[in-house]
Amino acid sequence: MASTQTGESGGGAVRKTCFVATSASSPEGADTPEQTEPADGLRKRTLVACVSMGVGALLCFVLSAGFSGGQGAVNDTAAPEISSLQEQIRITEAKTAALPKADDAERGLTAALTAAGQVAKLQNDYRYLTPSVAADGGKLGTATSQSTLRNLIPYFTPSVHQADMGPWYLLASDKDVAAGVGIPMSFNSGFEWIAQVPYLVNADSTITVTWLAMETGTGAGVKPAVLAWARADYGLVRKAFVNIQTGTTATGEGLKQEVKAP
Repeated sequence: MASTQTGESGGGAVRKTCFVATSASSPEGADTPEQTEPADGLRKRTLVACVSMGVGALLCFVLSAGFSGGQGAVNDTAAPEISSLQEQIRITEAKTAALPKADDAERGLTAALTAAGQVAKLQNDYRYLTPSVAADGGKLGTATSQSTLRNLIPYFTPSVHQADMGPWYLLASDKDVAAGVGIPMSFNSGFEWIAQVPYLVNADSTITVTWLAMETGTGAGVKPAVLAWARADYGLVRKAFVNIQTGTTATGEGLKQEVKAP
């Protein structure tokens, strides 16, 4: 559906322009695994542009406020307000022109979800290091983590610190798995990072993506708990993530394996 945000200034309403991916299902439940969609699902949705509908109204207001008594001169008291409204119109038109076209926005959402899925996979690879981290008092060995880190770097801009690309979350119970080559490829940790489907292209041509660390192995009828989360902005120009934020939930905090800086 189209999302519109309205601000009042000088009697005129200005709607900010945005692109929203619409779907038959509500995104409110996107924090659960069953809500996560493959990239192909984005092609079946429609992108709706909510453009600046208030520009024409502002122009009419400028014309009516700028003249009085049928005279052809602008009132001195109205001149500052008219100037302010004209500036709002200029800014609104510039933002509208800068937004990507619907097809470009759809491709951007698909690219962001694809990259987010790869980042989730690589973050899940860090789980294999939990036994060695626990054995070393919470320290992440540089040598053992370099392979995953090297694969993560291309998905982030150079401004992102490598420390922010380390393990976003590890589960303390995984420390009991045999360390090193003893970990089988079928190793099933107690949680899994899952990328959530992005729906919005921001006005600055970025797409905010969220990852959730979801509990696995829960019993039938038990809703998996969210143990941790991460968020970053995917730039459509640089095609990489920036502005990483991470955190844990109250449940996840009590179950996590502490990871110290190398």
